[in-house]
Amino acid sequence: MHANVIHLHRPVSTEPGRFEPDTVTAPTPDRQAPVRSTPLPTTGPYPPLFAVQGAHGGAGATTLAHWWAPAADTGLAWPASPQTTQRVVVAARDCLPGLTAAADRLREWHAGLAPSGVTVLGLVLTPVRPGRVPAAVRRYRRIVADLVDEAIWSIHWHEELLVCDLAQLAQFTPNDPPPSRRADLSSAVPIDVHQAGTAITARIAATRPKTDPDVSGDLQ
Repeated sequence: MHANVIHLHRPVSTEPGRFEPDTVTAPTPDRQAPVRSTPLPTTGPYPPLFAVQGAHGGAGATTLAHWWAPAADTGLAWPASPQTTQRVVVAARDCLPGLTAAADRLREWHAGLAPSGVTVLGLVLTPVRPGRVPAAVRRYRRIVADLVDEAIWSIHWHEELLVCDLAQLAQFTPNDPPPSRRADLSSAVPIDVHQAGTAITARIAATRPKTDPDVSGDLQ
């Protein structure tokens, strides 16, 4: 069922980490994402550095965008407005349906069907339940990883989320020290959320044009 994810080679692209459009099998129109034409909301003191896009409903994009202070929640839609960031982190559940939806979003971007200006930074995966991920899911995850140049960040199962209101969650900002592993969710983000946020902002800093403002300086 997953035989047409991509051609198994990475050609030279004009954009780092991106395939040439004609080497990718694009998702059918009914499986493509909607487009958000309005600017992303600015809920903090600075405009968002990146958007979290759910590959499917229930992907955890809203929680992730709240956890990461530099992020904005773009729902299921591609952010098309150049007035706010068009850097995207795709979010999906770590299961076969979630990974299939994530592959659709990534192939859509590689095929040139996302709005002009969109750049995909990577994929963040959240669990559907506690415990070990099945082998079939792990195998397919390795295939999908090639679509994001191995930039995949996995978030663990956090039982406390079941009884914690979104507004109570602590937030990550760049240059925060690593949190205590015993901290509750209202006083610090989990360490895996901190590590993913650090990796994402480092990826932005490493790939941004030299005319961009300093990433860490934006959030001092």
